[in-house]
Amino acid sequence: MRICHVGLNYKTAPVELRERLAVPEADIQAILQQKINHEAVREVALLSTCNRVEMTLVTHDPDAAIAVAHEWFAHKADLPLSEIIEHLYAHTTDAAIRHLFSVASGLDSLVLGEPQILGQVKASYELALEAKTAGHILHRLYQSTFSAAKRARSETSIGRQAVNISSCAVELAKRIFGDLTGKTVLLVGAGEMAELAATHLKANGCTEILVANRTLERARKLALAFEGHAFTMDELPKYMDRADIVISGTGASTYVLLPEDIAPAMKKRAGQPMFLVDIAVPRDIDPRIADIDGAYVYDIDDLQQVVQGNQQNREREAEQAKVLLEEEALAFLTWLKSLESVPLIRGIQQQVEVARLEELKKAQRYLKGLNDEQQQAVERLSRAMMKRFLHPTMQTLKTLPDDIEGDLLMGAASRLFAAKPLQENKKDKDSDEHASG
Repeated sequence: MRICHVGLNYKTAPVELRERLAVPEADIQAILQQKINHEAVREVALLSTCNRVEMTLVTHDPDAAIAVAHEWFAHKADLPLSEIIEHLYAHTTDAAIRHLFSVASGLDSLVLGEPQILGQVKASYELALEAKTAGHILHRLYQSTFSAAKRARSETSIGRQAVNISSCAVELAKRIFGDLTGKTVLLVGAGEMAELAATHLKANGCTEILVANRTLERARKLALAFEGHAFTMDELPKYMDRADIVISGTGASTYVLLPEDIAPAMKKRAGQPMFLVDIAVPRDIDPRIADIDGAYVYDIDDLQQVVQGNQQNREREAEQAKVLLEEEALAFLTWLKSLESVPLIRGIQQQVEVARLEELKKAQRYLKGLNDEQQQAVERLSRAMMKRFLHPTMQTLKTLPDDIEGDLLMGAASRLFAAKPLQENKKDKDSDEHASG
């Protein structure tokens, strides 16, 4: 069985493409249940964040499974595969495992070591469980992933060194305004990223926090924590001109702020600049707003320049974290390969046990007159001989390399012992019965 990981992220695809592929959490289970119906897909999970969209598949046919994922990406983007294939990566087994470990640990994030991604990976696993598309292998894979991420954060300083998207937005605001003391902040959306942004902005001297959200109760809860003011999205035009800094991160599927919302506000501001940061994917802020005098618009990809300026210290910690992740990846790969060989091991053991009993029965005619103790001694001797005879083969099958050599060794063992794997997959059994009929 193989693991495939297919997707794109902020390094391989621009935000314009990522927003076309972003999947609302409410839609993920239906997508998973559709993919699991494909013959090549045994288990599947889907991760969708502002910086990446990735599908993890368990399969007996990696090429077919990758093709299934590619078809979905092209359909979701509403573009020919030929137009997006250059932005997609496809990892199999060892590379797939290492990639997922790196993602969950924050080593593959826009902000190196950022902690939010681990929660997002956990949420994607839980959605696969609810959709009943995560089985034995994905369960073990994700438990190993969480363990690896925990080690990376607890045994290195990667987590303590981390900044986040919101703190990068504050860094960018400083480049526009210099001193943020006395500035008014408008948060569009009241999620976790908005709360983090408010924390950083307050710490940097911003005095007034305005919170706009579709649900007024949630906006009030966030505003109360920062002694700010809450209102609904419908009331945005009333407050827009007061905002020096706008940070938007809603889950909307279309633009929340349009040029016609900002142009009147900029006239009222009489030349005072407005800094707008879009941390949502799909984007909240229409990029045409940047054409309005005094309005400075940045999206999540623009934050990379801020991140790169603070990267050196975190990269040293990341190198240490990679060593730990490699240990965890090798442990999982050993388990995965042993899982693949277990049915064959059981088949060989059963085959040899049948042969042992047959030969013991034949020998009974020459062993008449033995008492119970002597018969037990003969039984033990036959078992010990078979166990010793099988030991090198069993050890080899339990530690097979995950490459063509491992596959060849399994095939050789199966033929030499004339043994078939026990507990064959139901789909394989059905296809074999159909072929033989």
